[in-house]
Amino acid sequence: MKYLILAIVLVLVVVGGIYLATKPDGSTTPNEITLGSRAYQNAEYGYAVSYPDTLVAREYAGGNTAFGTESGEVFNAVAEVRLVTVSGNAGESLQEAAARELSLLCAADSTTESFSCTGLDRILPFRTASGMNGYELYLKGELTNLASSEKTMMRKGPYYVFPLEVSATAGRAIVVHAPLAQSADEADAATIREIARSLTVSEPLQSGESVEAYVAANLSSLSSMPEVLGGTFYVTAIEAADGAGTVSYEDGHNAYTADFTYSFNADGAVSVDSFVVRQ
Repeated sequence: MKYLILAIVLVLVVVGGIYLATKPDGSTTPNEITLGSRAYQNAEYGYAVSYPDTLVAREYAGGNTAFGTESGEVFNAVAEVRLVTVSGNAGESLQEAAARELSLLCAADSTTESFSCTGLDRILPFRTASGMNGYELYLKGELTNLASSEKTMMRKGPYYVFPLEVSATAGRAIVVHAPLAQSADEADAATIREIARSLTVSEPLQSGESVEAYVAANLSSLSSMPEVLGGTFYVTAIEAADGAGTVSYEDGHNAYTADFTYSFNADGAVSVDSFVVRQ
């Protein structure tokens, strides 16, 4: 069973459009909730986060929640949390997935400007305070003035992506991110990171499927071969079953394949017992 964890993760981010509750007249308005403490729990979808007392929470359909400030009837989101299910393409590389999907995430046009993504700016492993593994993503973007054709480079993010279940062609993940309309410079990165670090999930990862996510998130420490020239390891193919697996990965400069063995502790957490890079 081979699957491209990071390619699927990118697709998960792309399809994470805003889900709104539909009113009888066909318009969309969120169901607003204001919590008196820093704790927010979505009992229906099994996740919880903490957030600053200065913010309020707005709950949307589909398990999605936004945290922000209010001014009258105006709500300004600071961070969003969403649960996403997506179908990916088996055999697609990270670069191919990025080229195909990131334009969908970033495409935004007005009468005077056009915005699009040009690729990945950064992918780094990320771990919550409770030990849940995921990824921190930033995207490179390009804003074009339609009148002058002048281009301005900017980043989008941060996105914190936590795979919950992954199969050969599909996945489910929780994504904590900046509002999609904001650039990385406009985003409150510190607050978004704090919320992402506080994330907990009430239903455990399925042990047969969490191995791949764990290996992908810990390649830098598992690999005996270091990353070079500022690159960051990412998975291009991985398979795991019955306590053993094989992973192919690269940092944009060098590519490797490694064989590994793994086990689970009493709590179901993954332990990689050996990781040998093929010569």
